Amino acid sequence: MGETKNKKVVGLVEVVQVRGSKGSVKKKALFDTGATRTSVDVKVAAKAGIGPIVSSVKIKNASAPGGYNRRAVAKATIIVKGEEINTAVNIEDREGLPYSILIGRDVIHKNFLIDVSKSHMTFRVRDSKDGKERRRLVRLANNK
Repeated sequence: MGETKNKKVVGLVEVVQVRGSKGSVKKKALFDTGATRTSVDVKVAAKAGIGPIVSSVKIKNASAPGGYNRRAVAKATIIVKGEEINTAVNIEDREGLPYSILIGRDVIHKNFLIDVSKSHMTFRVRDSKDGKERRRLVRLANNK
């Protein structure tokens, strides 16, 4: 339990900064404990100048041909509540999704505790414009 003392408390949705070679971009991000790795929208990645691309990763996706998608993986700096985290992120097209940044367990695990009660002030699932994403978030909330 001693590990939790230095972790910062965040809600499900927080404003984060993504920093790359061209500067930094501030956006709301969803903290998703079901995601292994952090994902950044391709437009945010381009604007911040995230890179270089270091590899690619195969992501399970039932609607993709063969059941998988390939995503580029690049180095980035993510800043959350003053914490600067250097990590590898998936670059993906997140257009149509409510958040252009998804913070995964790679960043959450050693750095943050998620307080869902804090989230209700800043995020309401019913406000999500994407029906599929709204249903996914409702399922996540009901399983906790």
